[in-house]
Amino acid sequence: MRAGGRERVAKRVTVVAVAALVAGVVAVGIPANAAWTLPDLPEKDQPSWTMPLDQYVGVGVVRLNYATELLIQDCMVDAGHDDAVVPWRDVDAATNATERQPLRAFDLAAARERGYHVPPTVDAGADAWRAFEYRETSPDEAADRATCLERAYREHPELLTGASASSTTGSVGDVAIRLSNAAFLEARQDASVRRAADAWHACMLDQGVGAGPWADDLPDDPADMPTTRMAQTFTSYDPATPVGDEERDLAETDAACRAASGYLDALYEAEWQQQLTVPHDYGERLAQIDTGPLVAAQQLVDRTIERLGPERPTGL
Repeated sequence: MRAGGRERVAKRVTVVAVAALVAGVVAVGIPANAAWTLPDLPEKDQPSWTMPLDQYVGVGVVRLNYATELLIQDCMVDAGHDDAVVPWRDVDAATNATERQPLRAFDLAAARERGYHVPPTVDAGADAWRAFEYRETSPDEAADRATCLERAYREHPELLTGASASSTTGSVGDVAIRLSNAAFLEARQDASVRRAADAWHACMLDQGVGAGPWADDLPDDPADMPTTRMAQTFTSYDPATPVGDEERDLAETDAACRAASGYLDALYEAEWQQQLTVPHDYGERLAQIDTGPLVAAQQLVDRTIERLGPERPTGL
């Protein structure tokens, strides 16, 4: 298995799902012009890599469950259940480990944060969370929990809607992610993206990468970064290993050239165009979803974790 950056790792994870998606389209014999057009589009936001299909993805199970516990915490404590205080957990790492994510382009923010290292997948708070989830509760506490949940759902009905499109296999959210990933991979073959890849390569040479230790290992396409030798040298396939200065410098140069060459802009526009229509059979499934509550659920969950989430304990 080849080790590499975010695009490559995500591609390996999703290649089977994408292949199954394409095979499904061929199997049902949908003609190329039988496309379903997405009725509503978000505002374009390249830095956030906002895409038309994002509105159908919904909230991941890990984040939804964590936010729900945070929302009922005060109610439970007020009812006398101090063991209902929610412990810290690394929800991002837990999400990376268990739930499929849409493919996203490698950019300067990622390069600065972790070089070419794959996103973390080890939740340092997993033990505390598991103990919290499986703690013994009395019948009174169970009854109070039901009451607190009912109140939370009345106040935030989008919590229930968010669960309906979670990223479990076979859900609408899962379909949207697979369609999104197929669009991302197809966009990288767009003529404008291929031209921008040439400009990226020239930029990397101008920055001296071609004359350094990677002179014989610089690919023609940024999608092939990091190369196998780079990933092995940096152990970037292991999120538990540290990011060294050499890796970070190369990753930042790479990301800066992707932006300066127009590669990111071209890739974003190509993927956006790919996502404007989907095969009709999948469109019929998406058409059954009211995206407004899904977007509201995502926003509520994000706000709740940011506002109510406990501080990371010292030493974790």
